[in-house]
Amino acid sequence: MSIDKLEIWVHDHILKNDTIRHFCYGAYQRVLYMLSPKFKSEGELTVVTPNDGFEYLFGYYDKCPWSEDGRYLLALRVKNASSVADSTAPAEIVRIALKNNNTCEVLAKTHCWNVQQGCMAQWMDNNTILYNDFRDGKYCAVILNLLDRSERILERPVYTVSADKKTALTLDFARLHRLRPGYGYANIADATKGKLCPDEPCIWKIDLETGTTLPLLTYKDFYAFETRPEMEDAEHKVNHLMISPDGSRFMVLHRWFKDKVKYTRLVTCNIDGSEMYNLSDDDFVSHCCWKNNCEIISYLNRKDGGKGYYLLQDRAEICERLWQQLAMDGHPTCSPDGNLVVTDTYPNRRRVQSLYVMKGKRIKRIARVFSPFKYGGDTRCDLHPRWSADGTQICFDASFQGKRSICVVNVQGLYKQKSMTAQGKKLGKEPVASIIIPCYNAASFLDETLEELENQTRGDFEVVCINDGSKDDTLDVLKRWQAKGTLDIQIVDKDNGGVSAARNDGLKAARGKYILFLDADDAYHEEFVERLIDAAEQANADVAYCRLDRKYENVMAVDAKQAEYISQSQTEAMNNLLYRMGEFAFCCYLYRRDMLQGNEIFFDCDTKFGEDREFNWKYLCHCKKAAFVDFPLYWYRVNQQSATKSKASWRKTDLLSAVKRIEAYLAEHKCPYEKEFNSYMYARAMWAVAKTFAISGDKELYKKLQKEYKVRTCMKRTARDKSKQVALASWLYLIHPSMFYTIVRLKK
Repeated sequence: MSIDKLEIWVHDHILKNDTIRHFCYGAYQRVLYMLSPKFKSEGELTVVTPNDGFEYLFGYYDKCPWSEDGRYLLALRVKNASSVADSTAPAEIVRIALKNNNTCEVLAKTHCWNVQQGCMAQWMDNNTILYNDFRDGKYCAVILNLLDRSERILERPVYTVSADKKTALTLDFARLHRLRPGYGYANIADATKGKLCPDEPCIWKIDLETGTTLPLLTYKDFYAFETRPEMEDAEHKVNHLMISPDGSRFMVLHRWFKDKVKYTRLVTCNIDGSEMYNLSDDDFVSHCCWKNNCEIISYLNRKDGGKGYYLLQDRAEICERLWQQLAMDGHPTCSPDGNLVVTDTYPNRRRVQSLYVMKGKRIKRIARVFSPFKYGGDTRCDLHPRWSADGTQICFDASFQGKRSICVVNVQGLYKQKSMTAQGKKLGKEPVASIIIPCYNAASFLDETLEELENQTRGDFEVVCINDGSKDDTLDVLKRWQAKGTLDIQIVDKDNGGVSAARNDGLKAARGKYILFLDADDAYHEEFVERLIDAAEQANADVAYCRLDRKYENVMAVDAKQAEYISQSQTEAMNNLLYRMGEFAFCCYLYRRDMLQGNEIFFDCDTKFGEDREFNWKYLCHCKKAAFVDFPLYWYRVNQQSATKSKASWRKTDLLSAVKRIEAYLAEHKCPYEKEFNSYMYARAMWAVAKTFAISGDKELYKKLQKEYKVRTCMKRTARDKSKQVALASWLYLIHPSMFYTIVRLKK
């Protein structure tokens, strides 16, 4: 279980009381903040609001702050947006001239607003805006003509407006304020206070052309619709109204509170309130958006799948899990053309919020910002990302400067197209690179892995897949992809012989100038192939390599435009591999096939552990020049069912034998780095083997290692390691081996 998912589990199952949860999580964040590097923002974002002492915000994620012509951005300007969630102090509605140095012009004032949704300010057209206000002791909506400053007053405030600007829906903002600060208005008391489920309207429909208001549904209507036992004697409310793109239906969250437990379900209705449908009723639904007229994207809970993003079909029991790598709740919105989805996160354990853009199954993180502690709880500053009308920009609220501001990030060209495709095979061209993937019972991962290869920005490669006697549907999956034709796939089907033999068979079948390796449950960043080939050819290098990361979003969700190419000598490349080994694996390297063949470098089939390290070092022994792409382009999946996580065996000591063979190989070929390698690698490998036996809990293997090898001698060397964890554990071993065994097991 990841840390993110563990935090969600603790939130749902242990810290159920709001007060205790906020206190505990706040303390947790403060401790981690003190221990973490200080951070403000990341990404190519532009702050468009002035640094004039005011705070600026827009509001919710379902509204576009841009004018139709893209010249202006709407915003609220206030003196304080961190103390009170629902303010009665006046706020200025301003438009920011994006093409005139972001100058601000005050358009109006509102007397009812909140920190999450503002005053529902929005454009009706280039010359007209709509916003909510408090006048003559009542809430209302104002339609303001910006040319002559004339106003038209609607008798009720507005919550959501249809795409054609003809219809609006609204709810009871006073009840919403009492039950959920930050979303309602605080000017007048809730007239329904004391009524758990009022037999009164909770949703109204407004004709924006005539101003006519019609009540649609009551709280009792929701109670009576597919009633659950928990609804009895519970307090009910509705929130988050959204109208479908064609204006025919709307969605609403029906929430009720009983014994301090909150329940939520997602209900859809015709625009006249008829044909209610219970779309999701597994206790938790958070934020949603219409993908089209028939589908909804929502972060919710499913009893058969847990919390996450799901694609739901309206008025049907069809549900698909989306973007499983995104564990945290956010505010999803589809781009105007429907091809992209943007979402955000709440502040994580280090008070950092992230912004993601998804295309299909692909995820990219486009920005991260720090959230100061004063923006927490009901006054938190959610990013609430919003699309521009042309789909090229995203606007969001942020507080990393110490006050609320509005930022814009350009996403034009975010997802690159590959320069060449599998057509090279059809044209009879030889691939520039061969990607070798050994596959054993890998059916559950292959689709994801091959989809990422399909998305590579450079496509003149072949994929050599070795089915190593799989007992599942691996071969069928490979044949399906081969028939699909989007990748140049070569299948080698053989009896099971182990991963080393499979990779050797792949090397024999490969046709490319360059060789790359990929494990069937890992994945490349979309620019992996392009970047490594470019780096190798620009530097005229014998080898090119990048860093790996074990966290999906640190590889697959980031833009590689900041990747730096560093030309290195053999010594520099070997130094990285020796002393930063946790950042690299042999799969991070691009090899020249002629050098592998000329030096007869293959994988040792008699070695179960360390064969990849031996392969790597033997190849580097023949390299004069290297190109280092200083960026994590390889996602190493920590798979709980993989061989590296299975029960420890004495074969783990194969690593020690492999290191000895490397020492001999470097000596035979008079490698200048031989002495440095010999001074460290064997001791570090011994530490790794001891750690594996300790984590496995196998005391017999741990004792056998101490009996048959000079572990203590090696620990004296690793006690001087630059890694504080390695050095500390080594010192504990020198005090007593049982202390190493105990402390390392805590890491498990």
